[in-house]
Order: sequence, then C-alpha cells, then structure tokens
Amino acid sequence: MPTTSTADALDEHHLIEQYGHPLAELLSERYRVQDVLRERNKRTRTHPAAPPARQPRPDPQAAHHRRVLKAAIADWTYRPGP
Repeated sequence: MPTTSTADALDEHHLIEQYGHPLAELLSERYRVQDVLRERNKRTRTHPAAPPARQPRPDPQAAHHRRVLKAAIADWTYRPGP
C-alpha cells in the first residue's frame, strides 16, 4: 500500500475488502443491505483454517511422575509472608 494513502482511501479500501463495494455504491442504494451482507457471508475466507485443537492424551508414566513430584515437595512447609 502506498505511503501517501489518506484516511479516506484506507476507509474506502477497508469497505471494499469487507463488503465488496465502494462506499458510494453502498450508499446509492444500488445494493440492498441484506444482499450485501449475504454476499459478504458467502465469500471464502482469505485466512487459512485454524489447525485442529490438540487432543490431550493420558501420560503412560503418570504414576511415576506423581511419585517424583510428591518426593520433591514432601519437605516443603508453608510460611505465611510478613
């Protein structure tokens, strides 16, 4: 994008990106609001789909890890702060 862009040009670019039509066309009642919004929702996404969420798997060594953790904190004592 050129560095000489004005705020109006950026707004116009944003409108075209979001709704597919410049502001003058949208305000001229050439398009019905419902049609513009329907068309906007039909458009394919320009961003790639998010990767699937990672599924947690049980830890096969959970019992061993728990014993190690218990041993590590066995001698801790609680001392309230000043």
